[in-house]
Amino acid sequence: MARPLPEPAGGAARAQHARGGLIAVPDPIAEARAAAGALRRLILGTPEETVRLAVTGLSRAGKTVFVTALAANLMAAPRDPRRLAALPAVAEGRVAAVAEAGLTVADAPLFPLGAALAALAGEARWPEPTTRLTKLALALEVLTPTPGWLGQQLGPSRRTVRLEVVDYPGEWLLDLPLLGRSFEAWSAAELARAEEAPRAGHAAAWRAALAALDPQAPAEHATLARLADAYTAYLRRCRDEAGLAALTPGRFLNPDAWAGMPFLLFCPLPVPAGAHPRAGSLWATMRAHYDEYLRRTRAEFLAPHMARFDAQIVLVDLFRALASGRASFADTRAALAEIAAALRPEGGWLARLGLARAPPLPVYAATKADYVPESQRGQLVALLRHLVGGNGATLAVAAAACTRDITIEERGRAVEAVEGLVAGGGREAFWFAGGIPVETPSAAWFDRRYAVPVFAPPAIDPERGLRHLNLDRVLAAALPEVFA
Repeated sequence: MARPLPEPAGGAARAQHARGGLIAVPDPIAEARAAAGALRRLILGTPEETVRLAVTGLSRAGKTVFVTALAANLMAAPRDPRRLAALPAVAEGRVAAVAEAGLTVADAPLFPLGAALAALAGEARWPEPTTRLTKLALALEVLTPTPGWLGQQLGPSRRTVRLEVVDYPGEWLLDLPLLGRSFEAWSAAELARAEEAPRAGHAAAWRAALAALDPQAPAEHATLARLADAYTAYLRRCRDEAGLAALTPGRFLNPDAWAGMPFLLFCPLPVPAGAHPRAGSLWATMRAHYDEYLRRTRAEFLAPHMARFDAQIVLVDLFRALASGRASFADTRAALAEIAAALRPEGGWLARLGLARAPPLPVYAATKADYVPESQRGQLVALLRHLVGGNGATLAVAAAACTRDITIEERGRAVEAVEGLVAGGGREAFWFAGGIPVETPSAAWFDRRYAVPVFAPPAIDPERGLRHLNLDRVLAAALPEVFA
């Protein structure tokens, strides 16, 4: 039986309380970076800066809605600071103006903010999900207190922050652990996974195609394409029908600009027995394509994007994993463990103090916090923290909250639940019997089946932003230097 989390102890922390769906994470590094940034601006006199925020997450975690709500609420903040009251600069009225900024010709494709807002406000439907890397730029005019001598504050200085939000498919994160893995090792691991339930049933057609081929046979384009297509179809079925998440390579599901590239024509293959792979063979060609895939990942994603982010938010839909059954949850747990290991910050003390660049400490956010009442959001965060192993701040968030807390009677007892409009009309109440588990559930826990409703978007006014839960706290954790 899940139990509420105790209130955390006081002290410097990114998050302050568990009831609101956060776990306290003392972060002196973030405080040092914020202080170093303020000192650097004072000495160098640089009123303008660019901050790059990455937003990602596993499939259907709500990335597009999150970025849309982030932009809408920031642009509404100067008129209505209550929307983002957990951001000191907003709450104190020091965010004077926020507007969408243009991109350069060399930038990534523009995030479809207008279309997403139109879907939410005009059509009352959720916007289309993320399938490619896009960028949104916002120009923030921020008034910053200037420290004087003996602790006195001088008049505020005005600075312009260009906040670049990069939205990219979370499946690409799963490619990062592959960078240190050979084709042989990756193939062996994926072939073994494909023999386990529920993957085995979805892999039948692909495995049958493999069984009919000799890895030492000469590589022909038609054969390469047929095997790659069969493997991609297997990955899609694992994602769409079984709710699995640990699916590699990530670009097979979201290729973006790589669609149709010949180096995507590969799949896991058994190592040929008893002989060295022949040059030009099916096996040697697929290994070369795999190696090229990793080279492109380093050159076109890791170097130009991952190495330049100032902050990273990773969104996770734990409801889908829990409701889809034991195998889905185990797969999500494995995917999160690999992502957390790939994003674990490293670097020397100079980098950590903000005097040289260091990888950002990721912020993990469990989405759909509005699918449980307030009393269970601390448990949702505890489960997420258990899964990522404490490798970053952990919070619960609903970027566009579409339910309200209610109490219903179930078998003669009062039960806390949530209620909202569902797609197709009508209201529906929803609750997890026994509550959200705070760590990996037992096998018996999954004997219960949950039909998680799809709640319709809330009515919104783009001029006033979107109703949310903890969006401001997520931003405070990810960007303390911007909104302090």
